[in-house]
Amino acid sequence: MEMDDYRKIEERILASKGDYRHIPVSKEMEVKLNASIERAEADKKKKMRHRICATAAAAALLVILPNTGAEAAYAMGSLPVVGKLFQAVTFRDYQYENEGFDANVEVPQIVVDDVEKTDEGETGKEIGNAEQAVEEINFDIEQVTNQLIEEFQESAELGESHGTLEIHHETVTDNENYFTLKLSIFQAAGSGYQSYKFYTIDKKTGKRIQIGDLFKEGSDYVEILSENIKEQMRAKMSEDEGNMYWVDDEDMPEWNWEGIKDDQNFYFDAEGNIVIVFDEYEVAPGYMGAQEFTVERPVFEGMLRE
Repeated sequence: MEMDDYRKIEERILASKGDYRHIPVSKEMEVKLNASIERAEADKKKKMRHRICATAAAAALLVILPNTGAEAAYAMGSLPVVGKLFQAVTFRDYQYENEGFDANVEVPQIVVDDVEKTDEGETGKEIGNAEQAVEEINFDIEQVTNQLIEEFQESAELGESHGTLEIHHETVTDNENYFTLKLSIFQAAGSGYQSYKFYTIDKKTGKRIQIGDLFKEGSDYVEILSENIKEQMRAKMSEDEGNMYWVDDEDMPEWNWEGIKDDQNFYFDAEGNIVIVFDEYEVAPGYMGAQEFTVERPVFEGMLRE
């Protein structure tokens, strides 16, 4: 399908948003593009490697992904220290541009910053936890980005149609309690697809955490946060008929968003609120793009672990 065809589909969506859910193309695109990330996730479960230094890791990756002869470039660099215990390092840059295919990829890694130990007990334990968490996160990032770059290169070498791959990163949380790295992934092959991965480390324990780790055992955080987000969706739809979310649809209830997941993307903003992040197509049609909802701290504060 050509780009003009996708534009026509989106125009029909905007003209009659209720008909959008009967168009199978976007859902198929979601499944197809998600598959590459899911395969990388599956590979992670099958193997684990020892922690290696950034220089050696970069050399290994250059062997895995050689210069194919097109305009490709790799560069090493580093970012400033972004946390008391952590650095975000630009592990590798990958650039490609040739006959309808272009890529702009920044592959990050996290390293544990050297810290003067004032307490040999707890501080040493926390540093050990942090090193393990960083190793797991770096392995995940490496697997995901390698898979996406390899698939992009295969498509570029075939030379059919056109394609885009962009991967960027930023530190979205860096306070006394948490460090969160955001990995933004954009893929396009006719139509675009935006997705994210968030990696959060609890600075007090040094451990990587998921959203459920924030809350007391037995607390109904899933229902409370999910209902708050649904209320925000309803409010946005009532304010503007151009807004559309997959909620409260009686005709096609199977499309309705049920609630946050165990591995839900999230981060804390500067005010201590939780920001819940959704990939494109996850809670709304493609023309709405990726979505973020801020759940204010008073909504969940009483449920947080101490």
